[in-house]
Amino acid sequence: MSAPTLGSTHTPAAGAAGARSEQQVRRDWLLLACATIAFGFGFGINSGLTPNFTAEHLGIAREQLGLLESLREVPGLLTAGLVGLVAFLPRPRMAAVALVIFGIGIALTGQVSAYWPLVAVNVFWSIGLHIWLTVWPSLTLTLSSAGRHGQSLGLMNRYMAVALVGGLLLVRLLGAGAGYAVPYVLGGVAIATGGWFVLRLTPEPGGQIQQRLVFRWRYWRYYGLALLDGGRRQVVQTFALLILVKEFSVPREQVAVLLVLNSILTMAVAPLVGHWTDRLGERRVLLAYYLLVAVLFTGYTQIEGTARVWAVPPAVLFSILFAIDSLLFTASVGIQTYIRHTAPPEELSASLAMGLTWNHVAAVSVPITAGWIWQQYGYERIFACGIGMALLSAAMCLTLPRRVGE
Repeated sequence: MSAPTLGSTHTPAAGAAGARSEQQVRRDWLLLACATIAFGFGFGINSGLTPNFTAEHLGIAREQLGLLESLREVPGLLTAGLVGLVAFLPRPRMAAVALVIFGIGIALTGQVSAYWPLVAVNVFWSIGLHIWLTVWPSLTLTLSSAGRHGQSLGLMNRYMAVALVGGLLLVRLLGAGAGYAVPYVLGGVAIATGGWFVLRLTPEPGGQIQQRLVFRWRYWRYYGLALLDGGRRQVVQTFALLILVKEFSVPREQVAVLLVLNSILTMAVAPLVGHWTDRLGERRVLLAYYLLVAVLFTGYTQIEGTARVWAVPPAVLFSILFAIDSLLFTASVGIQTYIRHTAPPEELSASLAMGLTWNHVAAVSVPITAGWIWQQYGYERIFACGIGMALLSAAMCLTLPRRVGE
């Protein structure tokens, strides 16, 4: 079967989700893809605005930025509990509620003019975001057929990357003259619209999460990888763009262009990396991923010296490394496919929620620590610490079975 697209007559889920007919599976896949696109478009607007909104418009200091990121990730730390509170809802309704909360929070972000109101709004929308980030892969994996879980997640990531490009291009086209309030509202409306699509998914018999909290010692590899990947992500996703704005004075239009290029690369590569994960196994793909991350983080620590030797502006060199780094994120899909192969279907959503909770143990602690390190010692030290996390992740990958089931 050829690789499906939004307009194809096949979906990755043909033969999946046994209670559904193939027609229902195809319809549900398209509805989930539409919700993903709506989310991606709004998230693209938010991503294109936030670095300059916080660092320039509000003038937030480095240590405050770290604290903001840490507080915003607290709902992620509590993901297992949050999902447990709404576990009585079928997953589509849970996803819809999450997208509406997230959309309202994003719409309100552009209206704030001080630090602590910004923190409050960020924590609010973070609740919706983290519930969505738990339910979305669970729905995607449920609609995927055996042996194609990685490719299905890769395809959904491609759809989201397309939408991210659209949101970022809107930020680029509107420019600084549009201000921040209206673009943030547009982003929030787009995200909330995604809730309408997921509400139309076929109701699942017993579709609510069967177990509200799941912690199994046999999933320790998954928890460990989720924890370490949370730290690695925060080093890049939280600070890379802020460093470009604070250290190199990059304007928001150029930030948007950089993110557009990253999304185009993700769109092209994500399904391919998902296919490699299905074919080669999580151990090989994740091991290569983290070793390459260690190399890239070493490059971040040498920006100034390398830029002088090559006569290249430091901002350009930093941006190139950031683009490659963002491309490598597609390989982290192996963490989710590993638990999909390991956990029984009735534990999948709750297990993903627990994994996201472990992920955010690092996501809460790393930003505030890294913000202090940046303030005291410079951004290079942040990435030096990241090298250690990447190598520790690579060592953890060596404990994975060569093939799931071994």
